Amino acid sequence: KFRAGNYTSSELECGKVGMIRKHKSEEVPLYADFSDAILQFSEAGKIPGELVVEYELLGQKRTSISQVIIPVYNRNQVRWTDNSVIASYISSSSQEVLELSKYLVGIARSHLRSGLNRNMQFAMYLYEGVRLAGIECSADPSTPYIPSHVDPTVLDYIQYPFQTLMYKTGDDDDIGILYLALLESVGIKTAYIPMNDDFVVVIDLGITAEKAASLFDGYDRLMVVDGEAWLPVAMSTLREGFVNSWYKAVVSVQQATVAGEDLNFVNLEEAWQSYPPAGFSSGENISVKPVEGDVTASVETDVARYITAEFGPQIAAVQARIKAEGASAELYNNLGLLYVRAGMYSSAIPVYEKSAELGSAAAMNNLGNIAMLQKRYEDAKAWYEKALKLEPDNKSAQKGLNRVLGEMEK
Repeated sequence: KFRAGNYTSSELECGKVGMIRKHKSEEVPLYADFSDAILQFSEAGKIPGELVVEYELLGQKRTSISQVIIPVYNRNQVRWTDNSVIASYISSSSQEVLELSKYLVGIARSHLRSGLNRNMQFAMYLYEGVRLAGIECSADPSTPYIPSHVDPTVLDYIQYPFQTLMYKTGDDDDIGILYLALLESVGIKTAYIPMNDDFVVVIDLGITAEKAASLFDGYDRLMVVDGEAWLPVAMSTLREGFVNSWYKAVVSVQQATVAGEDLNFVNLEEAWQSYPPAGFSSGENISVKPVEGDVTASVETDVARYITAEFGPQIAAVQARIKAEGASAELYNNLGLLYVRAGMYSSAIPVYEKSAELGSAAAMNNLGNIAMLQKRYEDAKAWYEKALKLEPDNKSAQKGLNRVLGEMEK
């Protein structure tokens, strides 16, 4: 067994040997159940430990205790012998992380577009918030991420999230650790890929690949893992914003795949099973809050670029069909649905109205839904009633009418 005073949480049993014969030897690897006290080491040092060997000799039980000195690295130092070890630095419950994520998500909640993916929108606000807080991605001069993370013999210096917030700078992996912690703190599952030339954070969109097909122009800019849709974001291009970093990650992953590189997709939830987060925090008040208007403006730009790239081709395709095949309630309704998913309600309304004129109860119901969202209750009521007049058994329209009547009674 091994113990080291208050630096270990228990006297951990390292192994058992059935018998050691005369003039023979056995090797047993030593393991330690270190406590949080080990995080006191901000510099390299040493701690006293004890190796406890309980054995039986000639029928008598005996105990031998040997004093050992254990070298301890700086709490920020680690070897990349296992890419999952980085998970221990990613704590989503530290005071500094929670304060920043709560602030940024509070801004996001006031501007969320109902038709777009919630996780992606939160991810945009968190990424742009970090960038606009003045945090910069820069290589560590002593142990840069490139090439330290590909050499397991090198002791790399890894920052905890609070340190990146405090220093306002960090290497690719440091920025990634902070971003992962922020995402996890708001309930978004994540993964990461330590690439040769970048650190990529992968965001679980919380939807199936099938569902993602209606929000993206194919899967070229997504990763599909076990049928679920994930979105990769590069950390090296933090200063260029969310969308550019997303596209950069896509290109990097695609090029690495074509080149036959072994991409290590580390699911954070799984990595935490072996390397639980240390939860180390400064305990100090680190105020890092970008201007709300700046964050909102940056995310609106991101959303506009996303809509143009992902919905633009789909919208153009439906418009081309209308031109080639002629006007139909179904095509106008499909076009309106694309506009709604993109959050473009002002564009959706006239399209749905054309579909409604052609006798589409679905379009009437959708117009009622938009009016309901915009709190135009009289208009919503009128559209739901028109849909029900056309289709008395339309459950969606009846449900909408009941809801709007309830709102009008308040």
